[in-house]
Amino acid sequence: MFNNHKKFTILLLSAPIGAGHRLAAEALQEYLQKNPQVKVVHGNIFDFFPSFLGTGFLKSYLWILKHCPWLYELSYKWSNRESGSLWMRELLNRLLARLGRSYLQGVNPDAVLATHATPAGIISIYKKEYRPDIYLGVVVTDFTIHRWWLCPRVDTYFLGDEALLPLLPQNASGQATGIPLRQAFSEHSREEVRRKYHWLPTEKVCLIMGGGEGLLPMAEIAASLLELQNPSLKLIIVTGNNEELATQLRQQYGEQITVYGFIDFVPKLMLGADILISKAGGLTAAEALASGLSFFIYKPLPGQEEKNALFLAEKYGAHIVHTPQEIQQRAAQLLTTGTAAEKDPRQEARKHATQAICEQMLRALDEQSFT
Repeated sequence: MFNNHKKFTILLLSAPIGAGHRLAAEALQEYLQKNPQVKVVHGNIFDFFPSFLGTGFLKSYLWILKHCPWLYELSYKWSNRESGSLWMRELLNRLLARLGRSYLQGVNPDAVLATHATPAGIISIYKKEYRPDIYLGVVVTDFTIHRWWLCPRVDTYFLGDEALLPLLPQNASGQATGIPLRQAFSEHSREEVRRKYHWLPTEKVCLIMGGGEGLLPMAEIAASLLELQNPSLKLIIVTGNNEELATQLRQQYGEQITVYGFIDFVPKLMLGADILISKAGGLTAAEALASGLSFFIYKPLPGQEEKNALFLAEKYGAHIVHTPQEIQQRAAQLLTTGTAAEKDPRQEARKHATQAICEQMLRALDEQSFT
């Protein structure tokens, strides 16, 4: 695709705050590393400072989400106001840009794709002070745009939906490509997956996931669905890294449900399932839309999850539920009337969002190399 023979170095910069940002970067890496004219590096801003600081921050972050979500809500709303928090963002990003300067100089990227707001801000400052020629692409991994995503010197914003384009600054360049997904979402079909797992055409497969930490009350949700005593309903639960929960569920329900811990074949399960019960993370939502699932969003956390949920409910018919009993009622209705989500003409395009983002960036680099 290139007009010359230069090999470009692409830095994918994420932050380990929620798995979605990392998975989006991994999807981009999976595509780019097949190109012989590209050297791809997946970086993490936590590499800019001692590991104990990053570990402590992550533990605090997860504790707040689990025990004090109201505190996260206050922080989110304050930082998303029209004024008042941008000074903090600039201070934080300038500090991290200086801490990460040696790392960035070592990688010496021609382009950076940032999948989190903080890396976007860091590279915006680094670009101003050290490398104005770097291409900066910002991959927004939610169905809302927090103000901290919006930085000067961004070449292209890549958004999950065209309805988000008006939220960008007036002179910003944006493309509604969709959120980048792993290649597995375009490699397999629903029919292929259901044959592989021996799911019968009459079975309605309900997939329950709670992120890497298995944060949903999965035992209670499973109990409420089993109370329906519907022989066509098949329950599959993915607990992620929470092996204690996986053991508990297996002991409690035995062969009534299928339980997985941390697995790498989630895309296959999603492509073959009929219903997904999960959180409203941007990447999970994008995967659900690409898979054509009926999406139940359980008790979205205040902040971007809540905004994601409201957007998905309004634009795509997702179901926001707050209790296991509400899940039971909604599931009973779907099982009675049919669980298939209405076919969305944009479903297939979402599976190729990764390619669209990478090709746009590579075209820009190719054109830039001749100017």
